[in-house]
Amino acid sequence: MNEALNNIIEQDKDFSEAKFKSKVQNMFVQVKLSMVTGKIQKIDHFVADEVYRKIESKVQSDIDNDRIQMYDELNVANIEIVDVREYEDHFEIDVRLLSRALEYYISRDTRKYLSGNNSSRIEKSNLITFSKIKNAKGLKVLRKCPTCGAVVDINRDGRCEYCHNIFNLDDYDWIITKMDV
Repeated sequence: MNEALNNIIEQDKDFSEAKFKSKVQNMFVQVKLSMVTGKIQKIDHFVADEVYRKIESKVQSDIDNDRIQMYDELNVANIEIVDVREYEDHFEIDVRLLSRALEYYISRDTRKYLSGNNSSRIEKSNLITFSKIKNAKGLKVLRKCPTCGAVVDINRDGRCEYCHNIFNLDDYDWIITKMDV
């Protein structure tokens, strides 16, 4: 694993383990928040299509069952890099993320408690795979929409506010390619 991680560091001058772990934590929290609010389009730019479809299916199932899954008091307790792989055109990093939250369901209509644990936080181990293409285009501080050239805030939702095109991070940065939802 150390050799592959060293190869990432050699080939990606922007990479640092601390910065990567911070990005992982931020992305994980954004995914969970998008599931609670139902606004999953806010994460479309940093999750692979397969992961997006799984999240979309989970949110739709909750809508169909008139419920919202809550993740109150969510925090990330630990992030551990468990595997690093190098392929011809990209790198993959598997992380084990330990999260804690009150996980329960409420009624979509009445907002009343339905089931789950709303009194003590549950600790969960989450295995998440991240991928980044080699020789990725550098992300500049000012990100421009590839369609119309307007400035895009990728921290908000990665969507151009003018033409509504998604600034997809596939060509620029780490994206989530595998995640249980």
